Amino acid sequence: MRMEFCGANRTVTGSSHLIEIAGKRILLDCGMYQGKREVARQLNETLPEGGIDAVILSHGHLDHCGKLPVLVKRGYAGPIYATPATVDVARIVLLDSAEIQEEDAQYLNRRTRPDGEAEVEPLYRRADVHTVLKLFKRVQYATKIDLGNGVSATLHDAGHILGSAYVVLRWSESGGPKSLLFTADIGRKGTPILRDPEPLTQHFDSIITESTYGGRRHAPMDDIEPQFAEAVHQIVQSRGRLILPSFAVGRTQTMLWHYMKLMQSQQLPKISIYIDSPMGAEVSHVTGEYTELWDDESIAMLNFPRVKEALQMVRFAISAQQSREINNDPGPCIIIASSPTCEFGRVLHHLKVSVERPSDLVLFTGWIPPQTLGRRLQDGAKRVRIYERLYEVKCQTRTLHGLSAHADGEELAAFLLPGIGPETVVHVVHGEADQAEAMARKALDLGARFASVPALHSSTLSGVVTTGPAMRDSGVME
Repeated sequence: MRMEFCGANRTVTGSSHLIEIAGKRILLDCGMYQGKREVARQLNETLPEGGIDAVILSHGHLDHCGKLPVLVKRGYAGPIYATPATVDVARIVLLDSAEIQEEDAQYLNRRTRPDGEAEVEPLYRRADVHTVLKLFKRVQYATKIDLGNGVSATLHDAGHILGSAYVVLRWSESGGPKSLLFTADIGRKGTPILRDPEPLTQHFDSIITESTYGGRRHAPMDDIEPQFAEAVHQIVQSRGRLILPSFAVGRTQTMLWHYMKLMQSQQLPKISIYIDSPMGAEVSHVTGEYTELWDDESIAMLNFPRVKEALQMVRFAISAQQSREINNDPGPCIIIASSPTCEFGRVLHHLKVSVERPSDLVLFTGWIPPQTLGRRLQDGAKRVRIYERLYEVKCQTRTLHGLSAHADGEELAAFLLPGIGPETVVHVVHGEADQAEAMARKALDLGARFASVPALHSSTLSGVVTTGPAMRDSGVME
């Protein structure tokens, strides 16, 4: 068995790992790298050399599925295995990505270009996404996938987003059974809407694990609703607007769930709530179609009269006109709009109205990357630029702590513990270097024989890193 680490190595974006077993080449995820334009373009045009027999997609986030159209444009025509919900989420995410790329290319090509400079081409177009969609094979959780030559795969509920899965590969080698666990992204116990991650029940020979928060600990989830309720009561009292910059996939639906739960317990008054994101609206509707994947608490909530009434207060803005009309509502109201960084998306149009209003509140739902408009507001900037104009910041800003779709270091270690035996080799990916190294140390503490933090394009043979750095015992060894 050989592995090649093709993405999300010492970073949290662009997940992709090539596994070679018994003559089969299996790609686990094919995610888009998100970062500076020039670097992203180069990495997103790079694919593993040689043919691929099958792709297994863990879930529908762009950093896990976003490069599938590139793979297909280069000639891949094999199966892409994923859960039914992941196929539906990935369709929305990939079409949105293609549309953004087409619009960006059109904008850049309208500029004055130096003589001889070629027009900008999008990485892929919506037509390429439709080709990808034809290759998806919908697979239910715990259903054996026969990949040929004695290699099989099963998908298990990862509790990260709707339809998310961790992957278990099984095969025979040297006369005995072998197994590999690819965690992809593992969720947290008690996450709204979703069931808890399915626990592990066996030791694995090899593990490829995420480490997004490998060295951190999240604030308690019990803190979320009191913070949210306090923010809502504040804008009700001031008759202002609560702006929630949010991810369209996962976070938007989670915040809507918390609103419903607080309404059910009569902790909030009835006010209008707007979901201003076409993708967020689509994913919310898809989430409603998969109630069999919900946890018991969320299913029960649907039957409460106050929740039904609250759902009548939710308005989904699909068109640009519907989005503009939201700003006719002075409040009190809640506006959930993409994106969380406030660098693009419809949230900018609402911020233009709200930043200079003392009655309004911008509530961030987690950590915001540096050098973004969202981070400047989060850090208390007095003046900010939105599009071409400077605005005085008179609104209030807060951050809601405790929200994350990823397990923290302790939660991830608890999830992995049953899967680690004295011969287990662990490779730590999908985390910045410090978080990945912290997770590698945890894996050794849990009893793993060896743990590595592989570099991009490093590879292994029989589970041991042959190129790129590895971690063992006292630290990093080259």
